[in-house]
Amino acid sequence: MSKEAKTYKIQNFTEANAALLPYVPLVAQLTGKDTTLDRIRPLMKLLGDPQNRTRVVHIAGTSGKTSTAYFVAALLRASGKKVGLTVSPHVDSIAERVQIDGKPISEKDFCDGLAAFLAIVDTLAEKPSYFELLYAFSFWIFQRVGVDYAVIETGMGGLHDATNVADRADKLCIITDIGYDHMHVLGKTLPQIAAQKVGIIHEHNTTVMYRQAPEITQVAVDWAALHHADLVLTTEQDERKNYATDLRPDMPDYQQRNWLLAYRAFRYLVTRDSLPDVSVEALRATQAVQVPGRMDVRRVGDKMIVMDGAHNAQKFLTFVRSFQHAYPGVKPAVLLALKQGKEPEDLGPILAHFASEVIVTTFNTSQDLPARAIEPSALVALFLRAGVPNVMAIADQHQAYETLLNAQEKVCVITGSFYLLSQLRAREALI
Repeated sequence: MSKEAKTYKIQNFTEANAALLPYVPLVAQLTGKDTTLDRIRPLMKLLGDPQNRTRVVHIAGTSGKTSTAYFVAALLRASGKKVGLTVSPHVDSIAERVQIDGKPISEKDFCDGLAAFLAIVDTLAEKPSYFELLYAFSFWIFQRVGVDYAVIETGMGGLHDATNVADRADKLCIITDIGYDHMHVLGKTLPQIAAQKVGIIHEHNTTVMYRQAPEITQVAVDWAALHHADLVLTTEQDERKNYATDLRPDMPDYQQRNWLLAYRAFRYLVTRDSLPDVSVEALRATQAVQVPGRMDVRRVGDKMIVMDGAHNAQKFLTFVRSFQHAYPGVKPAVLLALKQGKEPEDLGPILAHFASEVIVTTFNTSQDLPARAIEPSALVALFLRAGVPNVMAIADQHQAYETLLNAQEKVCVITGSFYLLSQLRAREALI
């Protein structure tokens, strides 16, 4: 039974975050239950199912999906199309959840829109979670401004992820690299995790994906066949050959991999949708897109601060390779925090060879999940056993950052969690 709506007045992002706070605890209660789509469908239906009234590019995977989403959106903009982009989590501003043509919508537009949107949500009998609400809100805005394409990334998994209500036959799917993550929800083996990720593929969808480990690729092949979907399997090496021009030399290695996958997907859309040609100069400009918190560099005094939200072993190893390519022979001081529920055991051996010293700190934030950091002392003990030199725990985030700035090394790294980056970037003016 519907409830009577109330009126909201939201004037800034602080008030917007406060208005959204009641929806955060629902994520912890509902995550992992296979009722997610059943819960969001009534909200999307109330909005007129905007996710099925525009062309959608849907991205799932373990590593690289946010960057790939940014690159696809940039490529579509370069072709002259109006593009909506929604990502999670946000790093610097909640408005990153609702981007139009490469920019988060303005604070006023976000707050005015959210006030009207929450009044609609209040008429529902069952509240959505924070992630579900912001996903629906993004599509509501996309429909109102009339985007040509909506580029969306999954929150977790794919099959039961709220974003999977987008199920038009012309949806283009992209599957990025799959590894171990969210194992308490998605499964303990790579085939189990892959089965959740490829679940975004619906009847007759086309999907672009790099060939991965045989047990992962086979899951995608079988799922695509079951749903009469076209699966385009490629390799990074093949895409480098297909892109005749050199990639920007200042582009991190892993971002080159992500851009090439995005470009392969874009080339499919160019053919299918008769998009105009994009100049080499415009393509190179899309390679310069800075994804917040991904190999993101700032100079602070005499220090070079490299920020990357690598939060599992697969992502961290990928970051380390790109870092070492950009800073050969450098062993940085590292400041990190890891979210509870992550598997930190594999990080120790990587850090032992990578870092000169490690400072472990904390965060406490609420976005898609009420997130808390692993106790620093527990990580210190684990890293010491792995042979990491000079490890210390500093729970106070500001003090930990100041200690990093006082390290002897001229190049420093902040990593382990986008939540840590978000808090430090706001508090220490690193944006």
